[in-house]
Order: sequence, then structure tokens, then C-alpha cells
Amino acid sequence: MTLLYQPSAVLRSFHLPVSYGHQIHVEEYGNPDGVPVLVCHGGPGAGLHKATQTYFNPARYRIILYSQRGCGRSSPHSLEHNNTQLLVADMLALLDYLDLPKCIIAGGSWGATLALLFAQQHRERVIGLIVWASFFATKDDLVWLYGHAGAGAQFYPERFAIFSHGEADYERILEIYRRQLFGEDELLQHKAAQLWLDWDRLLSVDIHLQRYQLHSGGNLVAQARLMVHYMSSRCFIDELQIFHHGESIASLPIWMIHSRQDLVCRFASAQKFAEQVGARLLILEGVGHSSTNKVYSEAIRRAADLLLCKIDKNRG
Repeated sequence: MTLLYQPSAVLRSFHLPVSYGHQIHVEEYGNPDGVPVLVCHGGPGAGLHKATQTYFNPARYRIILYSQRGCGRSSPHSLEHNNTQLLVADMLALLDYLDLPKCIIAGGSWGATLALLFAQQHRERVIGLIVWASFFATKDDLVWLYGHAGAGAQFYPERFAIFSHGEADYERILEIYRRQLFGEDELLQHKAAQLWLDWDRLLSVDIHLQRYQLHSGGNLVAQARLMVHYMSSRCFIDELQIFHHGESIASLPIWMIHSRQDLVCRFASAQKFAEQVGARLLILEGVGHSSTNKVYSEAIRRAADLLLCKIDKNRG
């Protein structure tokens, strides 16, 4: 029996104009007078997933889901003016538009990256953090994902040989995909996109379909392009940036959830960061990278409930 909350009807859905001609798609759920939580989706490029609302008590939370620029129902689906700093700026613009001086920030995988970066750059706007399967976008994280010594290559060497085109260095592998996905050969674009997304699915155990809501070949190419755009630029942040600025959020209530067996995002990094910032770390066993796994999703729900208790205690 699952302990997640039942999904509720959308309170409102709208598009918010941000910078450089982009618009982000936003949906709100739960209690309009509740504690606001802004949820950052993964990918990059997955788009909002409505079921994410079930982690949060709809009677207590005002749940804000949105698709980051360039993906989901946001528009245009463009890589121009699309980088991490602009994504952080979009989050700030959304909070300003909603007239929310403070908010809980939540997110998983790439969404955790954004949540942590936003909190570090706009500490005064954050009540607390809930992050799961945290990705820190370091060189070692990219080697773990795409290099010959990484987890995927060691667990699935025969699949890695296909994904890597026989290369060992992650930067050369990323360059191959960048060349193929942005080349003029449409058949090669689709083949490269399928290989890229198949590798991501393989490492995301029991991933379900929330990261791949778009099914046509063209949309698969667009999503793979967006991911390669970010990964080949080390997500547009400095090496170890999130660790170097960890102390700036150490006073916040932070809940982290991570599986030891995560082949996408390294558990050791999450444990190290949790210790640095004094976060509560919920350690899961055997569930990989999949937040749709019942154990994983219920752990996120538990963290969201515990953060409410913390907020209520602080108010008292």
C-alpha cells in the first residue's frame, strides 16, 4: 500500500514570460494558502511531471510545478539563451511573479542541482530544501555517468561499448553525441538520440516514463540535444561550485534522500555534502535512481512531512 498523497485538481496553469523570449509553463496544486514549495524537475529537459505533487500534503502545501525553459510545455524549445544561470533567474522571476518572499525548494537529480544552486544564490528566499538523487555536476560525476571507469560502464560493459562508440574518455563521447545530434543527417540525429536516452534509462533503474513524456522522434532529438548541451558544458557551473558554497545554506533545514545503488548520481558525494551542510540524509538501499519506486517516493513524502513539522516547530 502506497503512502503517497492523492493527486488533486490543478488550481491554475499558465505561461510566464521570462528573458530572451522564453516562456515557462507553470501549474499549481494543493492549498493556495499553504506553505509554498517550488519543485524542480530532472533531465535536464524532462519537463514537469504532475505526479510529483503526490509527495506533498495538498492540505498543507501550495505545490508549484513548472517546466524549465526549452522543454515540456515551455516555449520555445530552443537552446539559445538556455543555461544554468538563466534557469536560476527563471526560478527567481517565478517567485517574484507569485509574490512569494520565501519558499521551500525541492527537486531530484538535475532538479536537485538547480534547487541547491538557487538556495546558495538566493538564500533569503528559501525556507528549506528537499532534494533527492542529488547531482553535483562535477567532472567526477560526468566520468561516473559517461566514462569507461564509471558505474554504467562497469555494470553494463556490453551496453557501454555501443553507447560510447568505442571511446573511453567521457569528453570525447560527449563530443561524438554533440556532433551527431547537431549535424545535418536526420537519421543519424535520431539514432544518436535513441542511444543517448537508452543509456540514461538503463542507469535510471525502474525509471518509469516521467522523464520521457514526449514520444516522437523529433522530440527525442530535442531532449537529447538539451541534455548534451548541458552535460558537455559541465552544466555551466564551476568545478565543485555547489560544495564550495555549501556553508551559505548550512543554516537551512535540509532533507536529502539518496540510494546507495544510484548509478546516475554518486552516493558518496551526497553523503559528503550532507555532512558539510548538516542535512538530514535518508539513505535508501537497492532502489537505484528511481524516485518512482515506492520506497523512494515514500521517503520523499516523509521528508516533505518532516519539513512541515520543522517549520511548525520554528513558528511555535
